[in-house]
Amino acid sequence: WWERWKLFMFQESVAVRTRTGVDVKTPVGMLELILRSKYPAVTEDEERMNIPLQLLCLAIFDAVILHFMNKLSPDGVWQVAKARICDKLYVRKQAMTLDILARRYGEVQVVCLQEVAAVFEDEFRQSSLASTHELVCPATLNGKRDQNSFILLRHDAFNMTTVCEVTAAVASCTESLGGIKLSDGDLLAIDVLDVRGTRFLIASFHGDTNGLLTVPLVSAICQVARTKFPQHQLLVALDANVYERPGKDKKAFAEFTREIAALGLTSIWGDQPDVSRCRTTCSARTSLQPQLNKAVRLQDRVERSDMNPKDTILFFPEQLKLVHPEEMNSELRRNPVKDNTGRLEYLEASVFPTLDFPSDHGIVAVALHAVHG
Repeated sequence: WWERWKLFMFQESVAVRTRTGVDVKTPVGMLELILRSKYPAVTEDEERMNIPLQLLCLAIFDAVILHFMNKLSPDGVWQVAKARICDKLYVRKQAMTLDILARRYGEVQVVCLQEVAAVFEDEFRQSSLASTHELVCPATLNGKRDQNSFILLRHDAFNMTTVCEVTAAVASCTESLGGIKLSDGDLLAIDVLDVRGTRFLIASFHGDTNGLLTVPLVSAICQVARTKFPQHQLLVALDANVYERPGKDKKAFAEFTREIAALGLTSIWGDQPDVSRCRTTCSARTSLQPQLNKAVRLQDRVERSDMNPKDTILFFPEQLKLVHPEEMNSELRRNPVKDNTGRLEYLEASVFPTLDFPSDHGIVAVALHAVHG
């Protein structure tokens, strides 16, 4: 395996989607410098040698994992299981995601996605969803981190010629409020007119791991909405990365709820939500993944999982309100809806992604209508 590893790392090429097209690189060429300016614990020698050190750590990690698996599964069955998981959760992840959206959410007028790979755009063009929806991508598409926010708009609901990206306006406001600089692809904000003549300001955002940038970003969106787009209906769909029981330097869901209310916003969960109804993640790392300190034993996979209320949709209550379930033109008498199966249902205390649902965040959907008109 060592010869094959070196061949892959130093000689084989992979295609990486960038904002300007497709870039072809070797895996070693994709490693990024780890700078002391960002990570002060890194020494000068480590900074100077950090690419070789990264290669060494990768090789050691892979050697350890291979030793474990060959010891535990000498018949090679583990490779079959790994190939199946890789096919479902990596190779076919975009196709499976698009299939779920087309089959279960094809009638939804606005779909906001976060942490999406740049290659999703290519897969979308070949999918059935392209016949009903328009995909809006950020100008600052990031093909290296591959954590982009996208928006899908249904063709029969919006005038696509009016779509205008306004991410830069929000980003500049964010920097002026607290010196916060967003990473490329984390935010997509658009101004668009629907077919009835109503203007919308729609934002799709992926927060930082600890959720500390979420409220400042939402505050900036509110300020931009009120000062530059006062006639627009506001929709903010986000992975807030907030926590039910936060650890050190993590944003609490309860605190997040209070602070968005102070900004004049409400969420699909209401102003005083029952947190047990709002959980949208339940994932646990195995000992076969990086960051072994976060690994969880099989019997503890739910109790020690990342089970938190991270995903939500925000709006101004004077503009929009939830449709009553009895008024919905659907057999599904729930509003909002959570889904971690791809079947319009959410299995609480059930670890995902699975081979049928490729995301580690559940889908949240809501039916809204205007307060006036």
